[in-house]
Amino acid sequence: MMSYQTEVVVIGAGAAGFGAALTCVDAGKKVILLEKGDKVGGAGLFGAQGLFAVESCQQKADGSSFTVKDAYSELMNYTHYRSDPTITKAILEKSAETINWLGQHGLKTELVNNTQEVHQDHPEVYHQYIDKFAAFDYMVNYFKNSGGRLLTKTTASKLINEKGIISGVEIRRNQQTDIIKCQAVIVADGGYIGNSEMVKANLGIDSSNLYSMGERKATGDGIRMLAEIGADVKHLGTFENHAASVVSFQNPKWHNATIFTLTNLPFLWINREGNRFVNEAICYDFALWGNITYTMGGYYYFIIDQNTVDYLKSQTLNWTDSFERTFKSLQNQPVTHKVGPFPRIESDLNEAVEQHVAWKDNGLKGLATKLNIPYHILKANLDGYNQIVKTNEDTQFYKPAKYLHFPVSQGPFYAVRANSTSLGTIGGVKTNSKMQVLTANLKSISGAYVAGNNATGMYDTSYPTLEGISCAFAWNSGRIAGESAVQQLINL
Repeated sequence: MMSYQTEVVVIGAGAAGFGAALTCVDAGKKVILLEKGDKVGGAGLFGAQGLFAVESCQQKADGSSFTVKDAYSELMNYTHYRSDPTITKAILEKSAETINWLGQHGLKTELVNNTQEVHQDHPEVYHQYIDKFAAFDYMVNYFKNSGGRLLTKTTASKLINEKGIISGVEIRRNQQTDIIKCQAVIVADGGYIGNSEMVKANLGIDSSNLYSMGERKATGDGIRMLAEIGADVKHLGTFENHAASVVSFQNPKWHNATIFTLTNLPFLWINREGNRFVNEAICYDFALWGNITYTMGGYYYFIIDQNTVDYLKSQTLNWTDSFERTFKSLQNQPVTHKVGPFPRIESDLNEAVEQHVAWKDNGLKGLATKLNIPYHILKANLDGYNQIVKTNEDTQFYKPAKYLHFPVSQGPFYAVRANSTSLGTIGGVKTNSKMQVLTANLKSISGAYVAGNNATGMYDTSYPTLEGISCAFAWNSGRIAGESAVQQLINL
């Protein structure tokens, strides 16, 4: 067994972990940063394209009048005050400074239009990364040159807690168990989306209906270790619901560009019971789209008929693919607000049928049988929707008239299944605005801090609609945890 000595151990080298580790070395503290994999960055690098901030220098230069007060009111109203006001305020107040801090540490950003179509009238808050891969390389070198030590392929297995005070971390490295002696530990290893058993235990739907786009290495190790020393872990069941995805469970790598685009458009949607359930233009707000899919038990079907297929085969449709603005903004290209034509749409739909993610039948009764839906319910919903299209007014769920273009009346009929999709878990260990780990009776555990997706308090039941807020929470909570650990060391 090998023994290491340091002041702070940071577990997890994603955005939250780097936020914490760099803050500590900037203050002259000895830090060991642990990463389970062989690559650093996690979801903060490989998933995120930018982060939220309010009152940044870039926003002020652009003439934005959006304030911390505005963002605070928006978030607290969104969560119905079931999130922690002090944590929310701390993250928002830190966010502008963090944009400057990131730039000083190699990660430059640029203020861009909000990336979702429905948010174009909202003040700009999204700060897009510039050359993020080179930036993370710079941060690694900066960390090492500042005296920090990075251990990759290293798993933290246990927190050593002597008389209520953190004194070390047990690790697994090179197939042996070692000990790192320290005075503080910051747990930032990304939550538990990569742990199927934890997901199943905390998910509000059948886990077989959930498609995860989250970090596979985030297997709940940090949450488990903190629970073992008395942390409050009663708030784990919050997931970062994000849009919906057509997923082949017999071939998870299967992707069809036509089917992907069709999923991102507001056609007719029905739930597992055969009922229409929402204004389908909700697809233009990814968080709300994800939430309604989750609410429906984790999946729904979008329905089109042969007339629609024939139209899309040869015609351009003046609708916006809900993800187009996101992709175009990354490439600094203009949004077209058009989709199609799709000359291979029939073969693409047949391919989806072969992958068991779509069903086709010449008659509505046959389609109902294949979907295990009562025919009279499916027919009543399609008849009702067709009447809405005919009158060009949705009195049921108020979908805008521009999307009431396609009745569903001419076979063959197609039903494509879209599954609930999560970017990760955003419910974790109870903390306060200093990111100190709390017990069930709200007492802090000396020397224990938490950040990013391991922490609870910023959300209630879902991912807010302010763009880039989860990545902002990672960076800012990491920085706050680092500052709190530094202050603890000063006070020793």
